[in-house]
Amino acid sequence: MKKKWALIPVIALLVFIFQFFRDPDRLVPEEGVVSPADGKVICIELVKAGDVPVIEKKGEKICLEELKDYITEDSYLIAIFMNVIDVHVNRCPIEGTITKIIYVEGTNHMATQLALENERNILVIDGKSRMIVIQIAGKFARRIQCFVQEGDTVEKGERIGRIILGSQVVIILPCTYEVTVEEGDHVKAGESIIALL
Repeated sequence: MKKKWALIPVIALLVFIFQFFRDPDRLVPEEGVVSPADGKVICIELVKAGDVPVIEKKGEKICLEELKDYITEDSYLIAIFMNVIDVHVNRCPIEGTITKIIYVEGTNHMATQLALENERNILVIDGKSRMIVIQIAGKFARRIQCFVQEGDTVEKGERIGRIILGSQVVIILPCTYEVTVEEGDHVKAGESIIALL
């Protein structure tokens, strides 16, 4: 009887691993910009272009130093929090080319709020418009996987990476797009439309 009870933690761990590493196919819509991640939209902010792009949040300025050469027009920032039960594979929001990948070491705070100071991997994607996807590690997610390289051509909805455990993905897109999601909405990577031109 004790042996049966001893199997419960092993079975629970196997179920968790299977659940976490699942990677279902997605029906990618032809129109619009698709979400780069599964999860909950936790913030939508305006990014002001300039010598150094800036976000103003609750009266405090957040300077995006590493993006100063890549954000050349006012943009929207949409942050998506992935909890441990979400699919953690990230997908490309548009068709285009990976023109730059920037890895930045940082802190590992909880990613339930905008966490641009955390460890992050930045993908600059040039297609009909320039979009930036930022994979952000959370407090417990210490491994960001990137499936693409600079110069790669990617399709909309194509897998571009994964983050281990709860984490966050941010997309930055020009203000010429109309954002079609709101804070609190749940989205699916490669399937949910988050903006329209």
